Amino acid sequence: MTDATRFQFNDPSVPKAYDELLVPRLFEPWAKLLLDEAGQLGECVLDIATGPGTVARLAAMRLGPQGHVVATDIAQPMLDIAKGKTQPTTSAPIEYLQSPAAPLAAATGAFDAVLCQQGLQFFPDRGAALREMRRVLKPSGRAAIAVWAELERNQVYAAFHAALHATTPSELAELITAPFSWPSGAALKAAAEDAGFRQVRLITRSLPMVLEGGLEQAVRAFAGTPTSPGVANLPQEVQNAFFARLREEMSQLLKDGKVIGVMTSNIIVGNC
Repeated sequence: MTDATRFQFNDPSVPKAYDELLVPRLFEPWAKLLLDEAGQLGECVLDIATGPGTVARLAAMRLGPQGHVVATDIAQPMLDIAKGKTQPTTSAPIEYLQSPAAPLAAATGAFDAVLCQQGLQFFPDRGAALREMRRVLKPSGRAAIAVWAELERNQVYAAFHAALHATTPSELAELITAPFSWPSGAALKAAAEDAGFRQVRLITRSLPMVLEGGLEQAVRAFAGTPTSPGVANLPQEVQNAFFARLREEMSQLLKDGKVIGVMTSNIIVGNC
């Protein structure tokens, strides 16, 4: 089984590429969907595994200046990018904190809503992380959590995996599967219920990831994954073989000059 905790964003080359290449085309559309499914956020929101602050910023805009957002991440390079972004004056203030998911650097019963987009699958102790989410919620609070479905249902990353598997050492091909390591939506729902959440609702949604720049943009997008430094350390001829194969894989998703791959996520919403 893939050790998902190895899928980290600490290499300085990755967070910037992730923010520029993947956030606008992949994570922002999913962040909006997660917030829609979460419903009324209340006044005080915690975003766990915030990365470059994508969900936190959108939540802050929805809350308005009377609200408050706390955003945590274990990777300081991601927090540095998040802190460097400006927010409209009509948004709630955002407080960024370096913290693991368990234990969370947050007070018990402090938040109306807890959000976590594509982070839970990477935590060393998923059960403890879910219990921490419940701990920091107010009695009337709600958590909304998104986790990618199986790799084969996420076409862009399936193409990354196929190219890695065909041309690079097995550990790199295995690492790219880490975001898709949660076994099923049913297991995700059951884990939330085991952590004490009530009335847990499971939603499975698909959205297209559109890379308007075609094959070359799809190839550049790979730089936003924690697997890319491993490829960069390989001999040049292996790198060349990988990127040639990646173009082949992505060409199967090419339509009207754009690479369009369906991405699928399981989302749970549960009450404290």
